[in-house]
Amino acid sequence: MNEEKKGLTAKDLIVTGIFSVLFLVAVMIGGGPFATVPTLTFYFPIGAAVLAGPIFMLFIAKVPKHGALAIVGAVLCLLGTLTGMHWGMNFGFLVCSIIASFIAGAREFRSKALNLIAYIVYCIGPMGTYFVFFFNRESWVSFMLGKGTEQEYITKMSEVASGGIMVIMVLGTFAVAALSGLLGLRLMRKQFVKAGIAV
Repeated sequence: MNEEKKGLTAKDLIVTGIFSVLFLVAVMIGGGPFATVPTLTFYFPIGAAVLAGPIFMLFIAKVPKHGALAIVGAVLCLLGTLTGMHWGMNFGFLVCSIIASFIAGAREFRSKALNLIAYIVYCIGPMGTYFVFFFNRESWVSFMLGKGTEQEYITKMSEVASGGIMVIMVLGTFAVAALSGLLGLRLMRKQFVKAGIAV
């Protein structure tokens, strides 16, 4: 308990860096195929939530300290900025990771229920860019055109955009995040703990 209450160590920072990369890979593998197709891009957050649940649960078990998730969010925000992603997604990752850290940290990262809620909140992050698209489309389009997105992509994306799509995106992300998070908790109990990877 005393060890968990200490600040982040060099080892913690290294582990956090490694997991930041794993989170990014999970997002790209799960959500990437949707992002490349303009008519499917709104499902990117749903896909991004598929694989990261077990990674999230293992991470907070390995580094159960305040600030670690915030660092993950900062890394994802920085990498997204460097690769030309919309600021809404980058900022979303940062803010939702910080909020998730507070939620899971409220019970010292030991509450399964709060850890699950924290993961669902974390998965809201990628939706930031789509919220900007729906509520301030002109700004979104201007930004993405400046980053090199083709007008044809934006036109096809706009053709399928609707309130119904946004509802599906939000509810679908919540549902998939909950299932992925529950899988992560199950693996933690049945596999990670047994293997001595996490306690």
